[in-house]
Amino acid sequence: MPNTLFSNNSYAKETVTSPPLTGDKTSNKRPWKVLLVDDEPDVITVSKMALRGLYFQGSEVKILTASSATEARRVLSDNSDIALAFVDVVMETDSAGLELIRWIREERNDQHIRLVLRTGQPGSAPEETVIQKYEINDYKNKTELNAIRLKTSVLTALRAYRDIKIISSNQKKLEHVLSATETILTHSKVNGFLLSAYTELKSFIKQDDVSLGVSIESNMPYSQPTQKQFHLTDNNTLIEGESISSVQQMLADVIISNPDRPMVKIEDDHYVHYMKINEFESVTLVFDFAKPISQGVKNLLPHFTSNFVLVFENLRAKNEVQEVQQQLMLMLSEAIETRSKETGAHVLRVALICEYIAKKLGLGEKHVEIIKHSAPMHDLGKIGVPERILHKPGPLDDDEWAVMKTHPEIGHKLLSKLNYGIPQMGAMVSLSHHEKWNGSGYPNGTSGPEIPLEGRFNGYSRCGRCTWFHSFL
Repeated sequence: MPNTLFSNNSYAKETVTSPPLTGDKTSNKRPWKVLLVDDEPDVITVSKMALRGLYFQGSEVKILTASSATEARRVLSDNSDIALAFVDVVMETDSAGLELIRWIREERNDQHIRLVLRTGQPGSAPEETVIQKYEINDYKNKTELNAIRLKTSVLTALRAYRDIKIISSNQKKLEHVLSATETILTHSKVNGFLLSAYTELKSFIKQDDVSLGVSIESNMPYSQPTQKQFHLTDNNTLIEGESISSVQQMLADVIISNPDRPMVKIEDDHYVHYMKINEFESVTLVFDFAKPISQGVKNLLPHFTSNFVLVFENLRAKNEVQEVQQQLMLMLSEAIETRSKETGAHVLRVALICEYIAKKLGLGEKHVEIIKHSAPMHDLGKIGVPERILHKPGPLDDDEWAVMKTHPEIGHKLLSKLNYGIPQMGAMVSLSHHEKWNGSGYPNGTSGPEIPLEGRFNGYSRCGRCTWFHSFL
């Protein structure tokens, strides 16, 4: 008797794969869908009998059928998650099955589904020709398929489909990680970065109810140890200074025992990532999840958070340097104003009013920020003006006035040595803040729109030795 699926009592002699054990909750998972495409009803019937009761990874193998390539197109269009299709070659036409395979791969662009070409007329579609020309995964002669071999073919194809879907899912998640990194890198402020990263994280893990805590511990030389904390809640609210989740304590002993090594702890409902940034600082991230996260997310989350920590710390360090630079510039400007006996907080008021005007002009956020912090340096060149001239109670003579008019160029010369945004703009402001619209200002007699916009914020007024800002500050 031939060893085929159609042998008498062949189904009765085969062992059917048992369903999951009682109480196995995985049986509630989505079924694995297998499509049988054949115009011979007996082939469909016997194949369904052979695969009846088959389970894979705790989920049922669900059989869908189509008696023609046209009907198969409809079934495939209605079911985007079919894992495997057995396709007959000769149906409504001699090449209907081959055209169906071409449609699946090229027009439908489904590269995941496993396709097994099954024919009872090998001469109409020679195996070597078909395998080379069409994107199939296996070729079976109907005469060689008994029940066991059919199940083996199904289970082998399902394993391949599962692995391909996992790889594809991880690839998409990795692409999401890279895209998210690009998105959050556009933020130059720590708070904006945190909120953007938090939004991307929720999108990555496909959950909205996520709590994120960030703790930065610092133990700088000659400074008191500090711990700055940020907490983000599911309504996108950033709270600075609030204690993060107690999950951090779970790693405390490990961190203390070996503080120089990164530590990651992943559970279904929380995730902790500790990293030593340098010899003085460390960062700990804590996520609390409302629902368990998938294994794919668990695999890629450490890559997401490692980049997060490094970018966050670099951004924070950069902002800290900029803040120190801004404070030093302000202190220096205040020292110069004190030397020239200006009224208290004069340079601070100059900064705030320049910021206000810049915003009203619709300048960009970064442009406004640089203007705000460079404007106080407009009179830095007074450091080179003798006190007898600065503090003279009466009018200046021609020689004294000539010396006084050198302070824009002195300030420009000093500040232009620093090749950074704020001092470079400060140099320009220093050089141009005593120019006049009609060209009668100094030191270069620049007029009209040729005067740099930022320099006009400190533009010369009719009050003689003072800028128009000076007249009301």
